[in-house]
Amino acid sequence: MTTPTLRLRCACGWETTGPEEELVAATQEHGRRMHNMSASREEVLAMVIRDEPAPSNASPPWSGDEP
Repeated sequence: MTTPTLRLRCACGWETTGPEEELVAATQEHGRRMHNMSASREEVLAMVIRDEPAPSNASPPWSGDEP
């Protein structure tokens, strides 16, 4: 099983992606260095952008299947 890649975007526009451990560490460092803020692991994970996979039976919007 592969480690899922997570994505997080700060309000300032900074963005990072990676496995959970790396994403949490990078985000906590960014918060300390750029914003003089600290965030717990739980706070960081609550900010993760979760891309929901499309249902397997969904047609892409460009398929032309619309009436």
